[in-house]
Amino acid sequence: MAKSTDKKDLNSRERRAANRAAQGVSAPKTKTPFVNTDEIRIQLLPVIEEFNLYLEELRARGAGANKTLEIVIDLPEDRTDFVSLDTLAEVSQALSKKLDEIEDGDSPYMLEVTSPGATRSLTERRHWKRSIGRLIAITTVDGEKYLARLNDVTEEGPVMARKKETKKGQKPSYRDPETIGWGTISSAKVEIEFNS
Repeated sequence: MAKSTDKKDLNSRERRAANRAAQGVSAPKTKTPFVNTDEIRIQLLPVIEEFNLYLEELRARGAGANKTLEIVIDLPEDRTDFVSLDTLAEVSQALSKKLDEIEDGDSPYMLEVTSPGATRSLTERRHWKRSIGRLIAITTVDGEKYLARLNDVTEEGPVMARKKETKKGQKPSYRDPETIGWGTISSAKVEIEFNS
């Protein structure tokens, strides 16, 4: 049943495209960023590296009066603390100055400099290294979900002490640490701890 619906939708889209072409209307254009993020990345990397920081992500989003250049920075993987607000302010100023130097100013936009949130998803090995000592929410490829304390990161996978089920009010306890293979993890993110 699903296949025939998909085919019907495809034929409907093809008919609409043919009608637009017959009327001289071009197909909607794919959205392109308002700035060349690859070129800007090359220009901004030295500024970010001066602060001994890592460029996690650079995104250009929005259009018209709502354009934003979002730059996400992080500490090196051997650090487990967070980027301070003072550092964010300093880096933001330096990046803004550099952007003023390399752009003509014809297309104004908002610059947003941030760092990854406290409950970041762990999608790269460097994210795992930055999270050593923290509690991690794991979802396996089999769909199992559990919490574990991250002790170390190896080539084979993270070394984790799985959290035991305890009664409310009891002190948390953990199983012996074990290496969890990278291929067994579907997703992982840092869990906020209020009483750590």
